[in-house]
Amino acid sequence: MLSVAEIEAASLATWPALQTIEDGQWRARFAAGFSGRSNAIWALDPADDDNAAQRIDALSARYAEHDLPTVFRVTPLTGDGILDTLADAKWERFKTSLVLSSPLTRTAGFDGAASLYDATDPAFLAAQTALQGFDTKQQETFAAILGALKRPACGIVLATDDGTPGASLLCVESDGIVMVYDVITSGALRGRGFGRRMMASALSWGAENGASHAALQVQGDNGPAIALYLALGFTFRYPYHYRRQPEAQAQ
Repeated sequence: MLSVAEIEAASLATWPALQTIEDGQWRARFAAGFSGRSNAIWALDPADDDNAAQRIDALSARYAEHDLPTVFRVTPLTGDGILDTLADAKWERFKTSLVLSSPLTRTAGFDGAASLYDATDPAFLAAQTALQGFDTKQQETFAAILGALKRPACGIVLATDDGTPGASLLCVESDGIVMVYDVITSGALRGRGFGRRMMASALSWGAENGASHAALQVQGDNGPAIALYLALGFTFRYPYHYRRQPEAQAQ
């Protein structure tokens, strides 16, 4: 079974920020506010929690330079010293997600309606933009994140009967783990099996590209998606959430 540290390392490698500041085993990540994962402080070793208040203050100054709030991503690798510091400063908890993983043993192959693209292909970007409802800035930042990928990556688009994009996702491999991101199905098509078919293609791509495990992150309140992933053989591994200063919520 994959460890928390292995999944977190794969997450860092497969979802890049546009700028990263390293502070010991902390990673402060910046990407113009696009996604919590790329705009938060990560702690990668629970033992690295000394001088947390001073370090958070120093990194907060850097986030202010980017006109971004300071956000801490809290996982099982976040040390007690960090948690105590955030609690003493009354940082608020928000947006809980769940991490699930599965070994890749037998896969179902690629769906006949699935198109596989290089992650930077404009066709994949267009499909994600349409389905996610990205505005111009979000589209540009998403494209920049895709362009920063250093690992094998594939954008998958599942077409409807008339050829228009009905569902899409991104899968990226790192050290034997395929991470699955940005799973989206058109609202009018949900509940009709598009997600299951698309995930089957993603897992098949991962197996063909050397992955022995798959992992993904899903918002904790997304019951239909969680049910789908459990039905596909994924199991719950650990939760994570974000913390922010109280004044950040009002901004």
